[in-house]
Amino acid sequence: MKNSEILRYARYFVSNNRDKVNNKYRLKFHLMGECGWVNDPNGFIFFNGLYHCFFQYNPFEPFWGPTYWGHAVSKDLVKWEHLPIALAPDEEYDKGGCFSGSAIEKDGKIYLMYTGHVEVGSSEYYQTQCIAYSIDGVNFVKYRRNPVISTKDIPENASKRDFRDPKVFKRDDFYYVVIASQSQKGKGQILLYRSSDLFHWEYVNVILRNDNILEGDVWECPDLFRLGEKDVLLFSAQKKEDSKIISSETFYCTGKMDFEKGLFDLYNCEKLDWGKYFYAPQTTIDQQERRLMIAWMDNWNCPFPTQQEHNWAGAFILPRELFLRGDGLSIKPVREIEKYRKNGMIVEKFLSNDSIYLTFDSECLETEVDLFFITPAQIEIELCSNLNASSNNSIKILYNNVSKKLQLIINDLVFSDERQEVKIDLKGDKLNLRFFLDKSSIEIFVNEGEKVLTNRVYPLEKYNTLKINSEGNCKVYLRKWDLEV
Repeated sequence: MKNSEILRYARYFVSNNRDKVNNKYRLKFHLMGECGWVNDPNGFIFFNGLYHCFFQYNPFEPFWGPTYWGHAVSKDLVKWEHLPIALAPDEEYDKGGCFSGSAIEKDGKIYLMYTGHVEVGSSEYYQTQCIAYSIDGVNFVKYRRNPVISTKDIPENASKRDFRDPKVFKRDDFYYVVIASQSQKGKGQILLYRSSDLFHWEYVNVILRNDNILEGDVWECPDLFRLGEKDVLLFSAQKKEDSKIISSETFYCTGKMDFEKGLFDLYNCEKLDWGKYFYAPQTTIDQQERRLMIAWMDNWNCPFPTQQEHNWAGAFILPRELFLRGDGLSIKPVREIEKYRKNGMIVEKFLSNDSIYLTFDSECLETEVDLFFITPAQIEIELCSNLNASSNNSIKILYNNVSKKLQLIINDLVFSDERQEVKIDLKGDKLNLRFFLDKSSIEIFVNEGEKVLTNRVYPLEKYNTLKINSEGNCKVYLRKWDLEV
């Protein structure tokens, strides 16, 4: 195929296969691909009145494969409209895939910076950084002198293979980009480059390396931004053994960035999300000066049941807003979701070794619960298909105010007794839980975003019952809405 034909064929394929998907687990208020496979969100940007989100995309089958850039836009971060595929692996420098990257506005145009991946033989590869641009925000032209950062620009202390995921931004008079890397000792690190024009780049330094801070062979999908009085660094730490991914988690660091020296002075480092289905976040600033984040709502270590006979796999989180909380972050769902609330309900009740039962019809819910503990107690919130059903089709959220442990237990098509746990301190005597259910996902925000747990769920039957059970004395104040998008 000629280069232009590769992109045209991919667009044609999507137009002819977007309706050939099984909708059973298709999400309603989350961005997904129209068909095929998606992973990392790329090029998240607010441009000309619209939110743009590009993403890693294999339109041809629901498995990771030849990497294109899908493209969607939204007015409110909840409803998304798909646009034609933006990038295809159709040049010598990206023929193995247009890997992850980012977007920036310059002179009224969107510029995409992405990784060109090239396979060399059966097991070797190299990666470089490339530029594409668009005037209309739909059709993109690749820079004729790509790559703009080549393998000869990689410092001696870095891998010549794992060099990817550029996140570009402007600070004062310069453009900067942070790039995922691996040290010669096989540990994750992040590189910084600087430019005055987006096309000519100079290496600055390794801003942070894995000197036993965390595990991770490569710190993928880095993002660096200013929030309040601190700098924030995000990255996803991936660890492999014998070419198999054995762990992949996402972290944030707060600190102070010295751009002259190219060093990040680390204050604090924590998990960004405590669930299992969260990876490769990317942020942007919108017209309201909000720091917004989107991420892949899946993970390399987790199963993808829709790969079988559903013709799609992968989705993205409900976008979130980031706030500074001391040296930590507070993370909240974007407020635009609230305009889709319907059929609101309020329940206020004192529980003493008893229960609340609610039924509902919608597959999409928002629920917020304030729990006021009066004595030592354990509270269990359960979503299930009906009151008499077996426990193999349920989501349970448990909290014990003595151990201060919050547990999530999932039983569904994929998992039997899948357990996740995080320690949570009460705010006085109060625990706040806010969670969003969307057919095959649940996102739980604890204490107004102090901790978040993101998970995919695949119910055997549609959930229609919400139960709250108390062992001990607790006051419950619950608000529930259907979400109609």
